[in-house]
Amino acid sequence: MGARDAWVLTILLAALSIADSAAAQDATLLDSVITLPEVRVTERRTSEAERRLPTGSTSEIRPGARGGAIDLLPELMSQVPGVHVQQYGGLGAFSVVSVRGSSPGQVAVFLNGMPLTSAARSVVSLGDLPISAVEKIEVYRGPTPLGFGVVGPAGAVDLVSPSGNAPPELRLMHGSFDTWDARGFASRAWGSWSALVHAGYQGSEGDFPYLDDNATPFNTTDDSVVTRANNRFDAWTGLASVTWRPNARVHVTGRGEGLAKRQGTPGLGALPARNTSLESVLGVAQVEAVVEERGVVPRVALRGSSDRTRSQFDDPHAELGLGSHDTDDRIGAHHVDLEVAYARLPAALALEAGGTLRREEAHLHDAGDAAPDPAPSDRSRSGVMLGLSFRPWAGRVLLHAGQRWEWLEDAIHSVGPGGVTRSRDVERALRAPQVGALLGVGGGFELKANWSKADRPPDFLELFGNQGVILGNPNLEPEHVEGWDAGASWRTPSPWPVHASFTWAHFESRARDLILYTRNSRSTVKAMNVSAARIRGEELSLQLGSGALRASASLTLEDAVDAGDVPYWTGKRLPQRPGQEGYAQLLWSHGALGLGADVYALSDNYLDRYNRDRVDDRVLTGAWISVAPSAWPLRVTFEGKNLGDERASDVAGFPLPGRTFFLACESRLGSKTH
Repeated sequence: MGARDAWVLTILLAALSIADSAAAQDATLLDSVITLPEVRVTERRTSEAERRLPTGSTSEIRPGARGGAIDLLPELMSQVPGVHVQQYGGLGAFSVVSVRGSSPGQVAVFLNGMPLTSAARSVVSLGDLPISAVEKIEVYRGPTPLGFGVVGPAGAVDLVSPSGNAPPELRLMHGSFDTWDARGFASRAWGSWSALVHAGYQGSEGDFPYLDDNATPFNTTDDSVVTRANNRFDAWTGLASVTWRPNARVHVTGRGEGLAKRQGTPGLGALPARNTSLESVLGVAQVEAVVEERGVVPRVALRGSSDRTRSQFDDPHAELGLGSHDTDDRIGAHHVDLEVAYARLPAALALEAGGTLRREEAHLHDAGDAAPDPAPSDRSRSGVMLGLSFRPWAGRVLLHAGQRWEWLEDAIHSVGPGGVTRSRDVERALRAPQVGALLGVGGGFELKANWSKADRPPDFLELFGNQGVILGNPNLEPEHVEGWDAGASWRTPSPWPVHASFTWAHFESRARDLILYTRNSRSTVKAMNVSAARIRGEELSLQLGSGALRASASLTLEDAVDAGDVPYWTGKRLPQRPGQEGYAQLLWSHGALGLGADVYALSDNYLDRYNRDRVDDRVLTGAWISVAPSAWPLRVTFEGKNLGDERASDVAGFPLPGRTFFLACESRLGSKTH
């Protein structure tokens, strides 16, 4: 038995021991534990995402809500209409998110409202985010809330950590390809103080079988099924938070979070790299102080954060086609923002204003490329925002207008061919205006519309990065994006026995100098500018619930076309932009028993701008069953994914796992059920 197996088995024994003790002490605890995975929230509830951006297209995802054995962040994000995830392999691999056909860098990523997106990494890998310590995920498609300190031209994703009053929880999961997931929460409240600690581990050998086409996609005679090598990863997560609430209007929260990850980087399935590896460590410290609005005193929120990342990539034999590398890159950011808001001004008006100060730096070192290291690069950012809303007729109409102004100072240094040092000192002034409208027409119907415009300069990674499969391009130009959307939603009135909601939105955007990652070598992609792009599409989502049965579905129809002036590419589909993407889920529960099934469908797409390198469409199905034994405060869940054993391949020929199975044991203690 390995050290990892012994460690997770120890957690399981501890969980069973605690569960047994709790069951013996309080028989009433069993009811609350059994019902936890089936907690329901009616569709009438206004989510935090809807409160922040009421005219926008928003979604809220809660890991664990579906009741499966394991939640993977790329799969959760793929359930949201308008969202597409590009995966460079299976569990734990590099993966990025695109919203409404955008480039991944146009989607800002936040942790508790504080940016993880930075000058050093505007493209944040979903595989590196601490899903085990996330209570909910807020997704914004289109405009980014003004209160966030960084603009995402296409939208934003906010990972929200649990608060200090979360119920204690112990969880252990084991599955195919020696995949493990272990986590635990503990919290305590005393007087005006509360605290929470969390520890988690996720890892997998990743040695799944896949179809190797021997790099000859048009010749099937040399195809064979082989085992994925150098694909193991191990990730550890830790979180601690303390909250002080002296009264109902004031709260102060301090939070520290860390993620350490070690993984192989095997590259393409046909040409695997067996000696490459990537290690990363992320540390984040956050402080937030909020005073709620009262009388003439506005709501005031002061937030500060500091984060540090260390990334070490090793390719001693140049297997990924980038030359030999042994990097040790250190990236950091400091962020402060102040937000002042009046939600209840006279004449049905609301006002929000704020300012941001941010500094980011990157120290790059490579002991394996025989070239000098560049001087440290840094970016200083300052900004202000102002928004005004008008909500007459008891809130049935909402008109909103706002804008962010930002000033950037870049001092960027890189090393080019032949070891030549290149430096760029750039100052930029950016504006990001947005306008939105909402109309409640009665009977549960609402109409919404939004328009926004934003610019995004290339980040350090896009300019000169080296993250295993990502190659920088120092000649990139900033992106310029303008988009709008309009749609409608309907919800059943609360007395109805069936809870139902339906949303539809049409979206369009035009971009100049769009930054896309396109295939550069046998195992890498490189950031390139597309002179112009036109994207339009439809988003649809449906939710139904009655008694023990719930169903949901989402569908995205998208047309993303190169509108540039290069004849070879004009009118072609943008790479990695499927025309159709859909997800459907069915849940049933009764007492201690829960059943679920889902299906994910993706149409074909292309890897290159000329549309010759095609990725086939695919349909993935899954199902799960959960049981809560009456004698234990414990829930056991068994889940199967990709039951059709489809041998799919995603970005640039990176294979995904076939049929997989997972078994999870979960114990949630205490009387709280939410």
